[in-house]
Amino acid sequence: MFDFVRKDALFTALDENLPKKLNAAAPFHMKTIQDCIVYGFLKDARDRDIAEIGGGDSRLLRVLAEHNRCVNMEPFDGNDGGPAKSVSIRHVKNIASLLGDFNDDIADESFDIVFSISVIEHIPNDRLDKFFEDGLRILRPGGLWLHAIDAYVGSEPDRHVQKRIDIYRGWAACPKKTEPVGEIFDGKAVFTADMASNPDDVMHSWGRVAPSLIKRRLQAQGVSAIVAARKI
Repeated sequence: MFDFVRKDALFTALDENLPKKLNAAAPFHMKTIQDCIVYGFLKDARDRDIAEIGGGDSRLLRVLAEHNRCVNMEPFDGNDGGPAKSVSIRHVKNIASLLGDFNDDIADESFDIVFSISVIEHIPNDRLDKFFEDGLRILRPGGLWLHAIDAYVGSEPDRHVQKRIDIYRGWAACPKKTEPVGEIFDGKAVFTADMASNPDDVMHSWGRVAPSLIKRRLQAQGVSAIVAARKI
């Protein structure tokens, strides 16, 4: 599938009490929404090899590791707000690497699931292809490629935003490489009232951390794209 996270999916996650199951911290914001949506795909996983990309102090791996073999692929270098030192999570192995580096220490077809939350938006355009190809390299045939990706969308299309969205959409149904899990939204990247979105007070508070984004947050809404596909 490819889509923006919609309110119906979020409301279903709330009805299932997923924030409580993930011990989500207050206040409720976009990361909580993304955690719930991604966990909705993964909550029934058992005896799987799972890699979270850029998990940091991962919320989901703490739960998924109870029934699966989990890896946190995270450089722990402090970049883009990530942790500057290693985080230890019970039954989770850390691999200090970036997806897209084609690390020889990570064997081909090692994982049944490769996922990320709020990571891909930080990857430069010229590294997105490497991220995708390396991700498919370490994913087993039939494995799940799953990502929740921050995006700022306004009431009118933005060509830079649309370019990124088109790349993400292409990952969900890439000829001879992936097939989508669910439907693909083929519309433009503009905000609509059915989208789940970041609360405005959280957007305001995040402006203190990243003031360069204040103008964007005044003009666009913080939402999440979701990509779910299986490797062919």
